[in-house]
Amino acid sequence: MIVVPPLYVASDALLERLDRFVQNGGHLVVAFKSGFTNEYSTVRWSRMPGPLRKAAGFSYQEFSTLRNPIPLKGDPFRVGENNRVSAWAELLIPETAQTLATYDHPFFGKYAAITRNSYGKGTLTYEGAALSDELQRKVILQTLELAKLAGPEQKLPDSVRVKRAFTKAGKPVHIFLNYSSKDQDFSYSYAAGSDMLAGKEIAPGAPIKLAPWDCAIIEER
Repeated sequence: MIVVPPLYVASDALLERLDRFVQNGGHLVVAFKSGFTNEYSTVRWSRMPGPLRKAAGFSYQEFSTLRNPIPLKGDPFRVGENNRVSAWAELLIPETAQTLATYDHPFFGKYAAITRNSYGKGTLTYEGAALSDELQRKVILQTLELAKLAGPEQKLPDSVRVKRAFTKAGKPVHIFLNYSSKDQDFSYSYAAGSDMLAGKEIAPGAPIKLAPWDCAIIEER
């Protein structure tokens, strides 16, 4: 899986590599403005998103800046008050792509805002606007699940990171780090093991509490 930020300046060769990545089974998440100009920042004559059009499964000719955020119709990702896009909106016309979200707007509402296209063995998910943080998390998580890459790490609090290692004996070790000034609580989601710092056994599903800037190192049995 590859996440592509707004790739405004890009050569045909680079975009064709991304096309092949999807064809060969990769999952691509692409943000707005991607493919708009070539490597010399010259706007392409072709309909947007240029060389990504076939992989993306849509095209567009119109776009707009947004003075104020606008919601997506029906809150498709169930994010409540975070169901909004801002700054920029491309008016996407699906060709082979599935529409994941449309704008809740009297004019923009007939266009797609977020699409996903099955292409070759993979998929290309495209965001035609700047998503709220929570909306962005949901789109990424959904794509991770589609790519079969989602796991316990995605259920951790935002400020907790987990790193993996192995002992000389080949046993997995999970290192949880709290990158915040607040206590963080979560459940242990791996095989039974021992907390190497606290010196105690820990079972799957057991609660873990990390103090500010603290860490826990758990070795699986």
